[in-house]
Amino acid sequence: MDKALVATFTDELISGNFSEIENYFRDAGTPTPVIKWSPASTDLDEDALRILLSYWNEMPRGRNLPLTSELDPLNMRGALGYVMLLDVEDDAWDFRYRVYGTSIAERSGFDATGKLISELALHPMEPFFLASYRACVLRLDYMFARHVPPTRVHTASWDRIILPLEDDDGVVNRLLVGNVPGRWEANR
Repeated sequence: MDKALVATFTDELISGNFSEIENYFRDAGTPTPVIKWSPASTDLDEDALRILLSYWNEMPRGRNLPLTSELDPLNMRGALGYVMLLDVEDDAWDFRYRVYGTSIAERSGFDATGKLISELALHPMEPFFLASYRACVLRLDYMFARHVPPTRVHTASWDRIILPLEDDDGVVNRLLVGNVPGRWEANR
């Protein structure tokens, strides 16, 4: 993991100035992700993401955010295959997939349950994913991102909403993430 790059991306995501992120993706030959902080439900194209956002907004809150202890999968039924739960590790420098939705695993071709992001071969997306999750932890806010994946993945895009959760002490310890693939594509 390139911590300096993750730190730069995190700072840019928090500030809203994406110049280094844009340069990185241009150099990688991939479009820059679309990023929106605190989107309204009407800003989201995917039903599963709207379900998760509505559920997250209705959850009992701690100091700043919904409480991890109140998370109930039964209240996310329409989105479960698209849910990832990530534990915050190493002071939010890495994240472990506690749950990796079945629909996500089917489309991406792998199941990341139990793995750290840093353990997966996610180039060129890894620093952006880590920075996105880290920015949500530090900013205590939620974020939407749409990205075009590397060519080895059979989907045109992924829509993702990152919803931070906190423990009883007000520490962000988990992320509820919805991740919905766009249309299927053959090898690009």
